[in-house]
Amino acid sequence: MSSNVKAWPKPTGKPHEAPKRIVRPCDYGLSSAVYSLEQQLGTIEAYNRLVEAAAALRARIDAGEAKAQNSMFAVSVKGD
Repeated sequence: MSSNVKAWPKPTGKPHEAPKRIVRPCDYGLSSAVYSLEQQLGTIEAYNRLVEAAAALRARIDAGEAKAQNSMFAVSVKGD
């Protein structure tokens, strides 16, 4: 089988960078908590505790008990 697909002679368009994530105060608190967990419990146990916490959050989301984002930290008025 032969193919008629040929590459463009030059790149089209301009590559776009992904937008930077907005860093909020809670992000610093989370990274500090992770650092403290790892320092006090070790990397493996810190990971285990984070997995447990994530599973608890997932269970709340699946049960329909998710909390809305605080409008003070929302990027838009709609809460996007």
